Amino acid sequence: MTVTMRQTNNSKLLNTKEIRLLVFFCVFSLCAVALWLTFSPNGILAYRAAKKQMENVQAENARLKEENRQLQETLDKISNDPSYLEEIARSEHKFLKKNETVFEFK
Repeated sequence: MTVTMRQTNNSKLLNTKEIRLLVFFCVFSLCAVALWLTFSPNGILAYRAAKKQMENVQAENARLKEENRQLQETLDKISNDPSYLEEIARSEHKFLKKNETVFEFK
């Protein structure tokens, strides 16, 4: 089996051993590039890790926005609704009205 590839500077043909060496070099180079793209500091694995981290941060951000919205809603109620403020004071802080007595039974 002979493959005839011409070099540019002379008319010498490549023999089978040279072709095998060239194929080996090409395959080795492709494998090296694939490994570099996969495992390099900016490779596919690092990209996937960064993408996963970004998704986690976005989910945490959405959760914190919702918590912020709820806290703002509670603050607005406390500022504008005296009955809600009284309810909070009585239930969470055990405040009493004037002339009110609490009896605890054990």
